[in-house]
Amino acid sequence: MKFSEELLRLPTQPATAELVLRLVADPNASTVQLSRAVETDPALAARVIRLANSPYYGAPRRVSNAQHAIVLLGRDTVSGVAASAACSLLSEQADSGPTDFWSHALATGAAASVVATRLGLSPADAFSAGLLHDLGAVLFHRRDAEAFARIQHKKSMSQIVAAEIETFGMTHAQAGAAAMEAWGFPPAFVEAVALHQHGVEEPVFALGRVVQLGEALALDIEPLQGYPGRANLLTLLRSVQLGPNDIEELRADTELILDRLADQLEAA
Repeated sequence: MKFSEELLRLPTQPATAELVLRLVADPNASTVQLSRAVETDPALAARVIRLANSPYYGAPRRVSNAQHAIVLLGRDTVSGVAASAACSLLSEQADSGPTDFWSHALATGAAASVVATRLGLSPADAFSAGLLHDLGAVLFHRRDAEAFARIQHKKSMSQIVAAEIETFGMTHAQAGAAAMEAWGFPPAFVEAVALHQHGVEEPVFALGRVVQLGEALALDIEPLQGYPGRANLLTLLRSVQLGPNDIEELRADTELILDRLADQLEAA
């Protein structure tokens, strides 16, 4: 099975599916509220954006964030996507993915959106790219959870990369990017996913550097247990013309977004 097909099978979190359905039913709920709810779940966000990029909707340009996708699709369609995803939660086979995946995805999305705002770029695009940057890890986990778990215990990032290639034939970044490309995501988005663990000089599009910095900030705020390496935060800051004095404000703004997202999910 292709990774793009496996992406369709990723489970949606129960709280998110319920919240989206409730917001769709509320005539006073705004598109912004609805998109924020969708974006708390990488699997659901990927489904919505992928559908908006399908030939049926004929978007004049590639759709790269949930808010644009919801406007294009309409609330009824989004409701259908959420309901369909929610039904899959009834299965006892549902698997939420690798340990800490969801929290790290949200933290990276939030941090990337904060960086994008500082740079005058689209925070919605940055949030979506950051949110989905590690979807390849979920695809590997679903294909062979035990093998992927063993890979995560390697002592260095180079060992992890080598083990991913040996076990799955590619890295999780390449797998995620291949799925995104097959689903019609914009080139900048695909590149950001493919190169999120590469050198800061490699991305052609600014979005790639924003996601790299977003992940570094996310790891600074919420370190992953056993994570074998940390990107050089100062180097990443310089790559987008920011500096050490910006770290505290970026961190504070990211934590504020994460607190709001937590409150939103707890209220579901």
